[in-house]
Amino acid sequence: MRHPRLVLLAAAALLAPAVSATALTYGQPMPAGEARPIATVMAKAEAHAGQALKVEGRIAQVCQKTGCWLMLDNGGEGIRVRTKHAFFVPKDAAGTATVHGRLEPVELTPEQAAHYADDGAAPDGVREWQIVATSIAIRGAAAP
Repeated sequence: MRHPRLVLLAAAALLAPAVSATALTYGQPMPAGEARPIATVMAKAEAHAGQALKVEGRIAQVCQKTGCWLMLDNGGEGIRVRTKHAFFVPKDAAGTATVHGRLEPVELTPEQAAHYADDGAAPDGVREWQIVATSIAIRGAAAP
C-alpha cells in the first residue's frame, strides 16, 4: 500500500459519525420508534398524562447521590426523569437523553421535596411533571 496513513485517516473519518451517534442505554432496551422533543410533549402535558412515550431532550441536571433521576431541559423548566432505583445513570451524564417511560403529574410531599433538594434539584413547587423511565439512552459526555 502506497499511503497507509491516508487509508487510516479515511477509515477514521468514515467511522467518526457512527461513533459520535452511539448512545449508552441504561435500564431496559430502548423500544423502536421515533422520540419526540420534550418541549412538544410538555406543550400538551395533560393530554399525555399516564401515557408511555418516547421523548428526547438535553440533560440539565443529574442526581448527585446515586444517579436515580435526571432533569431534561424544557426551555428553562426541568422535567424530572426518575428510575425508581430500578437502574442508575452516571452522575456526570451530559448531552442528550432519549427516554422511554410514563408521564405523570406528581404532587410532592414535603419529604420528597426535601429529598430532591438534598440531591441537588429543589423543585419550584409542590407539583411537577415526571417521567418514570424504563429506559434512558444518553448521547454525549456520559461515563460508562
